[in-house]
This record gives sequence, C-alpha cells and structure tokens, in this order.
Amino acid sequence: MNSTIMPDLEATSISLDFNELTNGPVAESGPDTAVMESYVELLNTFIEGEEDWRARPRIIVGHSFGGMLALSWILSNQRTGVTPVDGLVLIAASAGPLFNRVRLRLGSMANREWRLPLRIPLAMWNRPSVTRFVKFLTSGLRQRIGQVDFGSLRRRTDFAMDLAGWRNTDWRAMRSFRFALTGFDIRDRLAEITVPTIVLHGTHDSLFSVDVAEDLAAGLPDAELRIVEGAGHGLPLTHGEEVVRAVGELCALNKRARKHPTSNVERPTSK
Repeated sequence: MNSTIMPDLEATSISLDFNELTNGPVAESGPDTAVMESYVELLNTFIEGEEDWRARPRIIVGHSFGGMLALSWILSNQRTGVTPVDGLVLIAASAGPLFNRVRLRLGSMANREWRLPLRIPLAMWNRPSVTRFVKFLTSGLRQRIGQVDFGSLRRRTDFAMDLAGWRNTDWRAMRSFRFALTGFDIRDRLAEITVPTIVLHGTHDSLFSVDVAEDLAAGLPDAELRIVEGAGHGLPLTHGEEVVRAVGELCALNKRARKHPTSNVERPTSK
C-alpha cells in the first residue's frame, strides 16, 4: 500500500503510492463495478506522465495486490500488440481466485503448516461499517490517513505491517482493492505473459501458502520461482536484497538479449 515497503532498487525507479492511485471514483466503487479495469486505466494515466518510463529496460516490481495489478495491466496493454515491459518481479502474489487462496498462517508444527481459510471473514470484513470501524481503531481513533514510513517500523512482522497499512490507507481504498480482487482470476491467461519473470515468495507468508506461488510460476511461460526461507508477506521490507537481486538479474538478462538478439540468452540460475 506504500512504496516505502520496497528497498532501494539501485536503479532509476518510478514509485506509486496506493493512496494516490485510488483517489477519486475508484475509492467509491462497489463489487459490481469493473474495479480492476479502473485501476489499470489509472495506472496507464500515471505512467504517461512519467518521463523515466521511456527508458529501457522496464522491470515491473509488484508486491501483493501490486503484483496482481501488474499482471492485469500487462494483459490489458498486450491487446495493442506491444509488450509494455521487459521483465517482471512478482512478490507474494496470486493469479487467483484470490479469496479462495487466502489462508491465515497460524503456525507450524512437525513440518506441518496450520492455516485458516478467510473467504467468509473477508466478505464480512469489507462491509462499510466494519471497514470504517477497523480503520478507526488502527488509526488512533481517527479516520484520517496517517502516512507511514514502513522502513522505520521497529517490528517487521506481517501483523505489524498490516496495522501500519491500515493507518496509511483510506478506508474506502481498502474496500475498493478487495472489490477489485473479488472476481480476479487470470489463471487461464497467464500463458500470454511471456516476459522473463521471477516469482518471490516467503515460507512464512501470513496470507498465501507456497503452493499459491508455485501455481503462479507454473502458469507463466518464462518464470522462475524463488522461495525465501523465513520471509513473510512483507518480503520486500524484510528481505529486500532478494528483490534487488531479482531486478538486477532481469536487467542484465535484457541487456544481453539486446546485445545478441538472435542468440538464446540463458537465464542465470538461482542458488
């Protein structure tokens, strides 16, 4: 929900804050509206105003909802016949159906992970009265948005970051992004996304089990799955070096491909 969760990618970067993207009519959307398409249109408008977007290579880094928005955006823009990016890093993301895949991690014992499905609670969670009340409790009994620097958090657990996300985000935006994901399921279109992709996922992700990332990577024609031991849903904040490494490798891969366009460029293997 906030670009400060990302590490310094050691390259020219364009960062987008979720609150900026959701200002206006999208924040008022309901579940029967094409909310994800609205986000895609807003993202296109945002990119058009960025001079640095003209530079190559273009590597998209999407975390959680950002990863799912990135996938939707790529599929939408490929209708023009032009691949809009040169590489993709997906972190703690899913190809859908989202609410069927969200399972709260309770812990593990004897090499067995214990998770609680959240499909029904999520539906109740998104009622206006409930969302406003949670925002009220997590924001010091106020409804205003309190800008949060995730990098300054003392505790970097998924729970602590989730609370910070509530403080950072307008309650209507919290509802609208869930509406965007209510019908999100692009599993049958993943084969259309042919750009080199690295899928990063933590073994301790509090929302998505590892099999969600495995399915995502398996559906993409040119994807490599990297499981990060001990990382949670906030992987970019706790294991930022993995994100930086993935971006650097995709940039190097693209540069080699441009230098030798007729040869097969081998992707570096992860250890």
